[in-house]
Amino acid sequence: MEELTLQKDALSLARRNMLAYLESHDVQYVREDAVFRTLGTGEVYNGRADIGAMLHFMYHLAFDAHLEVKHQQVTESQAVVEGLFRGKHIGEIAGVPATGRDVSVPMSVCYDLEDGLIKEARIYFLDDVLLQQLGVSITSRPVRTTYLVRDIFHLKFGQYREAKKLIDEATEKRLMPEAQGNRILTDFTGASYRLIFEEGYESLADYELSMTTSMRTEEWKQWYEKFKPLVERSYREILKQVT
Repeated sequence: MEELTLQKDALSLARRNMLAYLESHDVQYVREDAVFRTLGTGEVYNGRADIGAMLHFMYHLAFDAHLEVKHQQVTESQAVVEGLFRGKHIGEIAGVPATGRDVSVPMSVCYDLEDGLIKEARIYFLDDVLLQQLGVSITSRPVRTTYLVRDIFHLKFGQYREAKKLIDEATEKRLMPEAQGNRILTDFTGASYRLIFEEGYESLADYELSMTTSMRTEEWKQWYEKFKPLVERSYREILKQVT
C-alpha cells in the first residue's frame, strides 16, 4: 500500500510540474544537469542556464510565442507532448530579421523525468515549415546530403516480383522514411536478387528522427511483416560524404 501511494505521489508530481512547465517554460522544472536536444539540427543544450537561454530566445526574443498543446501523456518517468509553436516573429533568427509574421509550426517533444523534473528533452521541430512561414524560399536553398544510408536486402530466389509489388504499395502509401533523394535500386550486373533502399540525410539526427517517425507506425509494421519472409539476409551501410 505504501509503495502504491508513493507511485501515485510521483505521478501526481510529474503531471503537476509538466503542466506548469508547458504553460510557462520556467526552468525551475528542469534539472540543473538536464540536456535538451534538437533532433533536426543536432543542437544540444547542456544545463539549466543554457536551456533557459534557449527557451527565452525562442519564446520571448525571436518570437512572442507559446506552445499550444494538442496531445500529452505523462508518467512518473516520461512525458510526450505534441502541439503547435505559435506566435509572432519579433526578432532575428537564422539570419532572418523580424518580419512581424504569425507562425504556427508543428512540434513534438519527448521528455525523460526524474523526481518530477525534466532530465532530458528530445525536440522534433519542423524548421522548413518555420522558414516558409517567415517567407524564406526553401526551394532556393541547396540540398546538402552529408550521410547516405543504404539498407541492402538479399531476396530469396523467385521472390523479386512479390517484393517489387510490396515496394510499390509502400511507395503509394508513403510508408518509406522521409529523406533527401530517396531511391530504390536493384542489380543490373554482379550480385542478383538484391533490393537496395538508399536515402540521404544532412545529419545523423535527421536519420534518427526519420526512423522514429515513419517506422514505428502500425501500418508500416504490418507492411514489414509481409516483406520480411521474402528476405534471405540484409545489412545496412551508412556512408559519410567528405568532399
